[in-house]
Amino acid sequence: MQTLIIVAHPEIENSPTQQFLKASLPADQVTWHELQANGKFDRQKELALLEQTDRVIFQFPFYWYSAPYILKKWQEEVFSGEQKQYRYLAGKELGLVVSLGQSLRHYQAGGSAQYSMSELLRPYQAFAAELDWRYCPPLLISNFSYLDEREKQDLLIRYQQFLTMKNPADFSEQGDWLLAQLATMGEQNSAQNGNLKLVSEQLEAQLTEYQKLTWEVAQIKLGEVD
Repeated sequence: MQTLIIVAHPEIENSPTQQFLKASLPADQVTWHELQANGKFDRQKELALLEQTDRVIFQFPFYWYSAPYILKKWQEEVFSGEQKQYRYLAGKELGLVVSLGQSLRHYQAGGSAQYSMSELLRPYQAFAAELDWRYCPPLLISNFSYLDEREKQDLLIRYQQFLTMKNPADFSEQGDWLLAQLATMGEQNSAQNGNLKLVSEQLEAQLTEYQKLTWEVAQIKLGEVD
């Protein structure tokens, strides 16, 4: 899967969140595309980038219940004219990576923001529908500056999976992805190969148990249908 990350941030170089995400990119099949705050867009070049990708990611901080203006400007300049012009782009996926300065508990009915993130991000879902793209559940990052090292490592894994895996992925698929990552790490770091092998064996055992439970649940449901 080829993934294009369209980054809309007024000060990318000064953003700890964006710099962390940039450093967390997988080795291949991912293109990081920064939108310049004062730049103009070459419509044909932007459309060519989109044509070559399978999954498009809009990545931005959430300011005043929306993305920075540069993303709206990109949408207006690249997708000018009627929708039928872009039928050749149909079938892609659209995902959002959104960083928040508040906890997610604020974004719900009764919270300080009054609305859920699903409601506030609805315009992007409509944008995807207009282009006949599949809209993926967004990856939301709240209070990045308060994350500890373990939480940042968890975010790194979730981010890489969000960019490269079928969305949403089940536990078994996530486990297979982690096993592949562990195998690569073992090849690159022979000193840690023993520890990584032990972790892999434990994970494989958990995946086997998960698959067994999934099969048993399926048989129970089948019995209920019969």
